[in-house]
Amino acid sequence: MRRTVVPLIVLMVLLLGGCDLSVDEAELDLQVAQRAEAARAGLTLERAQEIVADVTGVEAGDVTIMHRSLADGAALILAAVPAAQGMLYEEARRPDIPDSITEQTVEAVDLRWDLNADLPTLVLWSERLQFSERESVTEEEAERVARQLLERWVPKEAGEIHELTIQKMQAPIYAINWQGTADGVFTGDRAVVNVSSVTGLPISFSQRIAAKRPSPDVVRVTRDQAIAAVRKYLVRNKVPHGETIPLVAQLTMSAEDHPTKGPAWLVAEINESGRQRQLLLVDAITGNVMSTVPRVGESAPQQGQ
Repeated sequence: MRRTVVPLIVLMVLLLGGCDLSVDEAELDLQVAQRAEAARAGLTLERAQEIVADVTGVEAGDVTIMHRSLADGAALILAAVPAAQGMLYEEARRPDIPDSITEQTVEAVDLRWDLNADLPTLVLWSERLQFSERESVTEEEAERVARQLLERWVPKEAGEIHELTIQKMQAPIYAINWQGTADGVFTGDRAVVNVSSVTGLPISFSQRIAAKRPSPDVVRVTRDQAIAAVRKYLVRNKVPHGETIPLVAQLTMSAEDHPTKGPAWLVAEINESGRQRQLLLVDAITGNVMSTVPRVGESAPQQGQ
């Protein structure tokens, strides 16, 4: 007969019940203030439960909220939910049950929810990183899981979910990457989904939602002009091989490193194997080289003038 895992919080209470513990009043005050601020912004306990339930597919009444607060226009939520079907059995963490195997009934989920977009920018199921001698999940299965999450949570304005890049990591994980494109240009949206190669369950989903969506018509700087500007910068700052380093440029309509998150050319060096490494950012409207610390080959970074 299966035994079930005692939820972590209950287990801690049992283990520490006989100890004389004092709670930091300042920490309690901070938690109360965070919950009050969250509630004023509409992130009530009930709303937090609804968000977690929508993400995980469980009933809102089965969601236990352990933390909720606000940061930079996003809701930060830590919750406990019924564990997903398919998780491996775990060794019991109680000394009075030697060599027993237990079914995990509760798992934690970390959420960062963009309140403006009403979409998640981070979902983390940390307890789903499980290890086994057998990793039976194929790339195709992992891609199918990732595509379902991408189609569900990526903004429609970011472009279609077409080409994905899949990499098998040393850990039992498939990392699936996606970048948003519209009219052949990167929008600035991107996402990464990590899928367990043991269970086929998603372990994490994270995305960057473009801060702006300008029309390509606002771009005034061509690819060749952006590369020429970076070449001039490298030579002026005496970067080794700055005159001959092969350079490529990619237009992104909402560049994360742009001061205003606007359109920019990401200029990178390209080596003989075709691998790229970003060097500098060029404003796609003004042509200004905005980054000041290029890294070329194995040379040390040099400060621009």
